[in-house]
Amino acid sequence: VWQLQQKLVQERARGAIPDTLILCQHPETITIGRRTNRADLLDPKVPVIEVERGGQATFHAPGQLVGYPIVDLTPRGRDLRRYLRDLEGVLVAAFQDLSVEAFVREGLTGVWTPTGKIASMGIAVRRWVAWHGFAVNLDNDLSGFHSIRPCGLDAQVMTSLRRIRGTESLWVPLFTQALIPRFLERF
Repeated sequence: VWQLQQKLVQERARGAIPDTLILCQHPETITIGRRTNRADLLDPKVPVIEVERGGQATFHAPGQLVGYPIVDLTPRGRDLRRYLRDLEGVLVAAFQDLSVEAFVREGLTGVWTPTGKIASMGIAVRRWVAWHGFAVNLDNDLSGFHSIRPCGLDAQVMTSLRRIRGTESLWVPLFTQALIPRFLERF
């Protein structure tokens, strides 16, 4: 997926493709962004992948929906804060479509629910094309977050749609169905 993003960023910068959204799931993986404090990696035996995105350490696992928008920020005023707030808004709206209370917290990037942080974000920008993106905890096991301090926070703060609403639904396809039209509205 990282190599695909690299290719699409180049194509978007040339104007060869429109803004694009990659949605996927990853095997159990810890990624760290440019702002990660090495003290946030609590288990030295867990493999870590360094990436060029902003943000800090996060954990990926099956059941977590990862989105990689490839978006030209020039028509959007080259405003990184606006772009992040727009991504958060897309995720909040998709949760609300599923009758899940979701919101942003002042000074913290990502999306929250009353039970904790449900979506993390970290982006990179090359030639004013944004890439990397967001990770939404849906059906994933949250125990892997205990190997790190996710986004510099205590692992206990992380939650998932499964924790909030139970296992009676397949949350990844349901959330994806809510997310795509919300993404298209905003971008």
